[in-house]
Amino acid sequence: MYERKIPLTIDCGLHLTREVLNGKWKPALLNAISMDIKRPSEILRLLPEATRRVLNVQLKELEEHGMVTKKVYPELPPKVEYSLTEIGWSLMHVIDAMNQWGDSNRSFLENTIKQDPKIKQIQNQPACHIGVWFLKKKNSMIFCF
Repeated sequence: MYERKIPLTIDCGLHLTREVLNGKWKPALLNAISMDIKRPSEILRLLPEATRRVLNVQLKELEEHGMVTKKVYPELPPKVEYSLTEIGWSLMHVIDAMNQWGDSNRSFLENTIKQDPKIKQIQNQPACHIGVWFLKKKNSMIFCF
């Protein structure tokens, strides 16, 4: 079992928010769940670069932080669905703001990132791949993250 080596600092709101969102896939997970994509298998299809194990670990952490609830249905095969809690919904404006900031500064950020010698390869995917999937499945508005 993992044990922290460095003590957790939670003396300001930024540290608390970072603790909740710390993880490569957490903002995307919260965004997907907010768009009514509740099953882990559906989320995995949206985020094919992520492994099932990593998604499960990060979903568990979000559940432990009170951002999502997990509902297990007593049936075979097992069925699990996640939903945002009230405090999880309150975090969505932060994720929306992160998305808008990234889109507003896209040219600058892409050029800066491409110049980083540690970055060997950049993968360009269609913009808003979650939003487009949601549009096709739910016939609703496009939402990017």
